[in-house]
Amino acid sequence: INAEYMGAFSQLTIMLKIVAFAVVFALVFVSAQIKPTCNMPQVWEGRRISFDPNERVYRNHSSEFRTFSRYSYDGINQRKRIFEEVRFGSQPSQRLDILELFAQRAAYVTNLETRKCLIYTIPPNRPFHRHDLPTNATFEGYETLGAYPDYLTLSQWIVPNTTSWRGNGTRYLTFTQNSCVPVRDDFWSNQTGFTYEEFSDVTLGLHDPNIF
Repeated sequence: INAEYMGAFSQLTIMLKIVAFAVVFALVFVSAQIKPTCNMPQVWEGRRISFDPNERVYRNHSSEFRTFSRYSYDGINQRKRIFEEVRFGSQPSQRLDILELFAQRAAYVTNLETRKCLIYTIPPNRPFHRHDLPTNATFEGYETLGAYPDYLTLSQWIVPNTTSWRGNGTRYLTFTQNSCVPVRDDFWSNQTGFTYEEFSDVTLGLHDPNIF
């Protein structure tokens, strides 16, 4: 009886292990098939750093630039307000106030040192540059910054063969996992090389409703 009991118990244990393994495998498989969602807030502000370290010559000009800016973004009404310090190539840096109103196809650029304002017409074929996650983006995975319990989980995405005002190339996007707040919006093309764009100190909404 003891031998029969032990044999039956051993078979039951093996079966339970097989079932447990199958359940775990199924959960992992299903989770791998579920694409995370990421709906970015449409009105926000933050600090932006953007630069191109390649020093390439593109259309007879150096593609190198570096900007430090305070960035206000309104994706609903397609508006941007940017206070930035920018340097192009070997030229002296400039402090600019940039207002982009895509609904009116107009951009106002004021040099804060000379107080000279230039008004530009935004070409009709240039779309509003959004930081949303494109529908054709591919989820690349998660990364963690910091260490438990002080850490932040980010989702990473890639959009190959995309077209933007920066040309044709590959776009790399990074968002916070839970709220889909933009963290990085990088771009690579054979013409201009790599462009780095980072957002920090992001707050939702506008500190001044008349910023635009």
